[in-house]
Amino acid sequence: MSNHATKTAKLSLKSLLLANPLGFAVPVLVGIIASLAGVALLGVSGWFISAAGLASAMGSALVFNYLTPGAIVRGLAIFRTAGRYGEQVTAHNHLLGLLRTLRLWVWDQRVAKDSANLHEQSRGDLLQRLVSDLDQIIRWPLVVFLPWIYALLAYAAVAILAYFILPVLLWPLAFAAIFHVFVVPYVCGRFASHAVHVGQILGVHRRSRFVSLFSALITLTIRGHWDDYAQRLEQLDERQRRTEIHIQQAVSLGRLLAYCVTIILLASSFYLAGSFDSATGHWALLEGVQGTWMVGFALSILAVNELVLPLVQSFVAQGQSQVGLRRLNQLHQDAQSSSEQPIKKIEQLFFKTWRGYHASSGMGSPTVNMTINHGEFVWIRGISGSGKSTLLASIAGDCLSSGEAFINDEKYPIYSNPMYQAQLSYLPQTPYIFQQSIAANLHLGNPNATDEQLWGVLEAVALADWARSLPNGLETLLSPQGRNLSGGQRKRLALARLLLRQAPVLLLDEPFDGLDKATIETICHSLQNDYKPDILVLVSHVGSRIGDNARVIEL
Repeated sequence: MSNHATKTAKLSLKSLLLANPLGFAVPVLVGIIASLAGVALLGVSGWFISAAGLASAMGSALVFNYLTPGAIVRGLAIFRTAGRYGEQVTAHNHLLGLLRTLRLWVWDQRVAKDSANLHEQSRGDLLQRLVSDLDQIIRWPLVVFLPWIYALLAYAAVAILAYFILPVLLWPLAFAAIFHVFVVPYVCGRFASHAVHVGQILGVHRRSRFVSLFSALITLTIRGHWDDYAQRLEQLDERQRRTEIHIQQAVSLGRLLAYCVTIILLASSFYLAGSFDSATGHWALLEGVQGTWMVGFALSILAVNELVLPLVQSFVAQGQSQVGLRRLNQLHQDAQSSSEQPIKKIEQLFFKTWRGYHASSGMGSPTVNMTINHGEFVWIRGISGSGKSTLLASIAGDCLSSGEAFINDEKYPIYSNPMYQAQLSYLPQTPYIFQQSIAANLHLGNPNATDEQLWGVLEAVALADWARSLPNGLETLLSPQGRNLSGGQRKRLALARLLLRQAPVLLLDEPFDGLDKATIETICHSLQNDYKPDILVLVSHVGSRIGDNARVIEL
């Protein structure tokens, strides 16, 4: 699967199967060798044992060649055992690659989703569902696809043996193959497909309800709603139990039908290969049909029976995989068309009846009319909860908004507009620090920055002395989300990353929160001199030199 297809196309079992054809061909080939070796092992063993017994009964045991068939049996046993182990190793290696493809696909869908709606893909129940769906989908090649290949090839191999023994045996063999490989799995699937889909959905729903119980246990107990909640959980348990019983009944029915087909195949084969002599009252094989070969043929059919039994359960895995694919594809969305109209260097921003709001709640900032000119510093102030951060996020194009935005007197859509966002740097209240080195985090702002530039921007945010005190300096590895840093250090490191971009518009949300006066003064000096943007919009409840010299907008 190409990178472009992985990012944009919806998932299908076919596309996943062909995601790495060479990697999938190896376990298929090894599995075919192991399966055919298993069928041949029983067939040759049956012939060998019966031939050796016949030789002993006829007094020719001393001249009977035990070594060659024994070596063949031993070799087939080795092929079967080694093949099974090899299939598991190579198949799981392929599944790891398939899991990587699926994880990247899910990530691409998250990246492509509107940032304002990204919270919809971060809920705990959804993440649990993703884990369950991915687990079911990666099992599809092993549990559904490969058993069909093994069964078909095993029947083809036994058909060759049947042709040399007695061509008429091909008829019952063909009918048995149709029933084993197609009819029985189809009947079981029709009988329980709905139960499989419902069971998959109920399982995820039940897990999410059970997990949410722990966070709400005290509230439920205090308010006296525990019994009602427990009753709903019991109802879910009972529904899932009935669903699983229905699925197991279908599997048991399929196994019974498969055994019946095998028994009928054996009976019909021996009936066609023999005749009943009414004069003697004995049943005997037809002339030219050797009993030793018929024993080997019968044991080969039993070996094939073992290979077709997993097909009965394949409809369960097929249904679970389809449910997982359908739910994963719900994450898929076509790329949003954004304005491709180029934007000249920003000289003026004008927002008319502008309001930012969050998609999840509809809450946001009050409606404002605001003009920001080149060279201006603007300080947005207001009481807690007045919508300052939401307004700043909407100016950054990071959350939904209503109203009109004009850039250099021309109207533009700015929400998720890459042309617009390429000219600004936005520092949210909780910036993200990646689990990489300090230098790698800074290079996200400017991949070509030299060490001298990195140290310079760290000086600008009063982090240089701290970085020099670390044993590995700029190569110090940070923990996930910068958990080994203080809140102020995370904010300043993210700010340093933005300053390296040298974007003409800089939007800062509470950059001085938790910082001492000396550090605030250092940052203000940098923003007014070496790292001065063309336009700066500041949201802060802390006074500063920048705020003192800025135009104030009260919310």
